[in-house]
Amino acid sequence: MSLGCPKNLVDTEIMLGELARHGWQVVGRPEEAEVLLVNTCAFIAPAAQEAVDTILELAQHKAREPEKRLVVAGCLPQRYGRELSELLPEVDLFVGVNDFPRLARLLEADPGPRLHVQAPRFDYTAPQPRLPATPPHLAYLKIAEGCSHACTFCTIPRIRGPYRSRPLDTLLAEARELAAAGVRELILVAQDTTAYGREWGYQPGLPELLTELARLPGLVWLRLLYGHPSRVTRRLLEVMAAHPQICPYLDLPIQHAHDAVLQRMGRRYTRADLVTLFSRIREILPQAALRTTVMVGFPGETEEEFAALLDLAAEVRFLHLGVFVYEPEEGTPAARLGPPVPRRTAQARARRLKALQSRIVQEELKRLVGTVEEVLVEGVSQESEYLLSGRLSIQAPEIDGRVLITAGRGHPGTLQRVRLTRVVAPDLLGEIVE
Repeated sequence: MSLGCPKNLVDTEIMLGELARHGWQVVGRPEEAEVLLVNTCAFIAPAAQEAVDTILELAQHKAREPEKRLVVAGCLPQRYGRELSELLPEVDLFVGVNDFPRLARLLEADPGPRLHVQAPRFDYTAPQPRLPATPPHLAYLKIAEGCSHACTFCTIPRIRGPYRSRPLDTLLAEARELAAAGVRELILVAQDTTAYGREWGYQPGLPELLTELARLPGLVWLRLLYGHPSRVTRRLLEVMAAHPQICPYLDLPIQHAHDAVLQRMGRRYTRADLVTLFSRIREILPQAALRTTVMVGFPGETEEEFAALLDLAAEVRFLHLGVFVYEPEEGTPAARLGPPVPRRTAQARARRLKALQSRIVQEELKRLVGTVEEVLVEGVSQESEYLLSGRLSIQAPEIDGRVLITAGRGHPGTLQRVRLTRVVAPDLLGEIVE
């Protein structure tokens, strides 16, 4: 079981690839397994709780069949390894974010130490064997590991270590393999994709990487996730505009829109910087879909400061916006800033922002009704066997809406021209144009 973000999913695929290379076989049900493996997230408290709940659920299978082995990998043991080893005696092996590529060997070294948590340094300098956990037409390319930002609310640098970019030739080799295997949409991920190459002075950075990837045959869509607002350059936008394979889609978590809150968060930009950035994006890439995430209820957030966030959301009109209520994280500077905004107040602010965003999404999607757009078909919809499900280039998998195709045929992984007929936000309905 893989929990958390797509970056974590890549780690899971590497673990599965390593296990498969050593003769292990993936099975679909815990009852059939000899080893129960969960790759965990511990970015925020709810994610850590979800991970613990999943571990306890899998432990029930082990209780019924003690010969099974339970392995917990990823961010949770990296952050809380020693405490977990005491609290969860039913777990046979804890593997952190630096040791997971050795999982097959650790399983073969039974009995051995239960806890394997080194300081983060694994950086994928060479292509790793991966067993895909995504549909055949879709894959994630992790271009860097770790984070060197100093956001006061975030635990990622402590868990994953400083930012380490992967070599360009390694990424191109991995992308070629994925494209040759049938991948049509390649999604670039990292804690900050826009920082690619900066720590070793590689000035061409992300624009050069995108240019090289756009030359690879077979890839019809390239998508960027997890950019940083302070690092979106004019050159990056120009490269995106010049290559039709690069989706007009920018995922830029701004976190807030008031200067005082941004300063307390350790975000190195101002509201004026954000306004300038989004104006530049509209100038160079006018068709771009903007995604962001924001946090409400940060310590000291006043009604006036929250109003600034509402105003910017109304002004920019993000197509996709995620709203989180602040959770103090142990060991972070923000946790020492004093008590957060009362929970009920923060939740009320989140509802107000979500209501505004819901209206914006409805209005923006209505602009597409009647147009014919290219849709990447993903297969039969989970809603009904009579519908196909697909996505526009402005919709990322799992996190954004979809296009539900009510008429016409198309195979998964193919691009089809679809006339959009109706909005059921955040989704659209449409019919394939024969």
